[in-house]
Amino acid sequence: MGFWIALQFLTIIPIPFKKQWEAKDIASSLVFFPVVGLIIGLLLFLVDWGLGEVFSTVITAVLTLLFWVIISGAMHLDGLADSCDGLGGCTPEKRLEIMKSSHSGAFGVVGVCLLLLIKFAALVSLSGWDWETLVLAPVLGCWAMVLAISVFPYARKEGLGLAFKQGSTLLRWLIASVITLAAAILLAGWWGIAVMAITGLVTLLIGLFFKSRLGGLTGDTYGAIKEVNEAVTLIVTPVLLSIVF
Repeated sequence: MGFWIALQFLTIIPIPFKKQWEAKDIASSLVFFPVVGLIIGLLLFLVDWGLGEVFSTVITAVLTLLFWVIISGAMHLDGLADSCDGLGGCTPEKRLEIMKSSHSGAFGVVGVCLLLLIKFAALVSLSGWDWETLVLAPVLGCWAMVLAISVFPYARKEGLGLAFKQGSTLLRWLIASVITLAAAILLAGWWGIAVMAITGLVTLLIGLFFKSRLGGLTGDTYGAIKEVNEAVTLIVTPVLLSIVF
């Protein structure tokens, strides 16, 4: 059950059935976040490979990024936009209120544009390690959310993210981490451990920043953390792999 919930929350891929999930069911999906990230990564590789046979590097990168946004329903980009907008508030309460608004402000638009630009530049720059990096980025992005959910307090008294937070346990984090570590080593060798460590460090730093500004994390900040770590993985992985090979 947890796998289907993770697939529903992280992608627009249709699942065989839908129902009103209970909090305990939602929490059980945490261990499957990296698995869904792996599915997204494999789809990205296939799309990028197929497009690369027809189009130029730049066009391929644009269309691959477009597919990436569509397959995730742009929900994490929306979280990034709301998180950036929230930084304009003067108190934690005001920032949370701003983030809850359905309207995107200047900070949110700029944040999303810069993030997409970084991802696009990284995709264009990939050479030699494109498939490993493309597959690994969503895996680490999804794992980063599990880490953030497990480590930091939740800032609101309600919301979908609260169900994930209340059900997060050390065991679930460990299982998700083992799955992620196995994927990282399989895709990037021992350097995969380094990339995963960098992802963990980035997650903790961003989480500490949001905690200082909001008093905790929210579903929006989880999405922001995922997006940032995907971009970091796209940049760091080819650099580390080129050192050895």
